[in-house]
Amino acid sequence: MKWSLHPVILGQPLSLEQQLGIAREAGYDGLDIGVDAVAKLIDERGLDAVRGLFREYGVAPGGCGLPVDCMGPEDQFQAHLKGLPALAKVMADIDCPRTFTYFRPSTAGDPAEYRAFLIRRFKAVGEVLADYGVRLGLEWLGPRHIRASGTPVIWKMGQTLDMIADIGLDNVGILFDVWHWFNAEDTLGELRALRPEQIVHCHFNDAPDKPLDEQLDSQREVPGKGIIPLVEVLRALRDIGYADYMAVEIFNEGLKAMPPIESALLVKQACDRLMAQV
Repeated sequence: MKWSLHPVILGQPLSLEQQLGIAREAGYDGLDIGVDAVAKLIDERGLDAVRGLFREYGVAPGGCGLPVDCMGPEDQFQAHLKGLPALAKVMADIDCPRTFTYFRPSTAGDPAEYRAFLIRRFKAVGEVLADYGVRLGLEWLGPRHIRASGTPVIWKMGQTLDMIADIGLDNVGILFDVWHWFNAEDTLGELRALRPEQIVHCHFNDAPDKPLDEQLDSQREVPGKGIIPLVEVLRALRDIGYADYMAVEIFNEGLKAMPPIESALLVKQACDRLMAQV
């Protein structure tokens, strides 16, 4: 497994080159990027120059968020979908063959209609990405406070895998976020039953020591400081053969208040301590 720096822990907007420098200094293998910003940089400097930046710093693109709002109005979705081929080509050109997005776990309407809506939209996105060799990871949202907003439809890993089976595309899999896995009360047995190719990307973090009813999506801990059995999770991922990126996505005001290099180092060292136990 390879560690990818997630810019959310840095607490301030930084250029791609600044982020790459921090990732290299802190010992990360990859950097999660925003493909829109990279596309703009390519327009300004050229593809060779941007590819050269990654080579210069010895840090690869770990993954990128999907530049399509799959939950929005139909006209907005279609406009984003129309622009996706150009951005998917950027992903392919910089050797970042994975993108990902989340979906709401609940609906105020008919559950069957909502599920069909998700399948239709994710299939449309996946078909575009497939033309460029890019994979799509779907992230379920597990915490109770989010799924309580309506009728829960898809908020567990197994339900997400069932939806992916109905989408029916080989390049669509899951984004495995250990915090959502924990809050959805998914199990290590379910994780161990996965094939590595079903996982497009991973988000790694920890949960504060409080009951599930009190867990908030915006409050997460540095790995090893919370209550998720992270060593067991890492062992399970290793044992099924997952060898790709782990992006350390932590929503934590304390980290954001630190100098970026200090937060990046603190998080990477915490992950290294856990890996030493694996």
